Amino acid sequence: MRFGRDILLLAAYLCIMAGPAAACDVGAATAAVGAIGQKILSRQVKRIELSKISDRLLASIPISPERFATYSSERKTLTLTERDATELAAAVKALAPAQLSYQPDLRWQLVLLDETGNKLHTIFFSKRYVQGRGRAGYVDGDMCSFSTATIGSPALVKWLQKRL
Repeated sequence: MRFGRDILLLAAYLCIMAGPAAACDVGAATAAVGAIGQKILSRQVKRIELSKISDRLLASIPISPERFATYSSERKTLTLTERDATELAAAVKALAPAQLSYQPDLRWQLVLLDETGNKLHTIFFSKRYVQGRGRAGYVDGDMCSFSTATIGSPALVKWLQKRL
């Protein structure tokens, strides 16, 4: 009887772990990155909100977008100037979404808002690892890695760290 229960638990665990991987739609994430860049440049995005969770927080499972609000401890808002918008659009376009085979442990949430405060787009980033911060996450619900030419944080995370 114990063997049957162990098989059932293993199957459930594999379904949970494989679930987010099915959400990897690189085409949709790439299209969203392009749309986000265009909306920023056309000044449709007026403000950004950044929520953070400490990298030191140890969770028994990776923090997902659905659980992010439960753990987030710091929140900042920035109204974009013209210079900010130009630099932010360039940093967003450098994300280069790619396939991801594991669920990232999220620590940053970036929400892009219009003039009336409506949410236009959401981007999540993973916590700091040896190779840098923000190397994986979600763009409008599509899980992906963010390819960069160098080791370290993607340009968008560096831009956010300077301003917020």
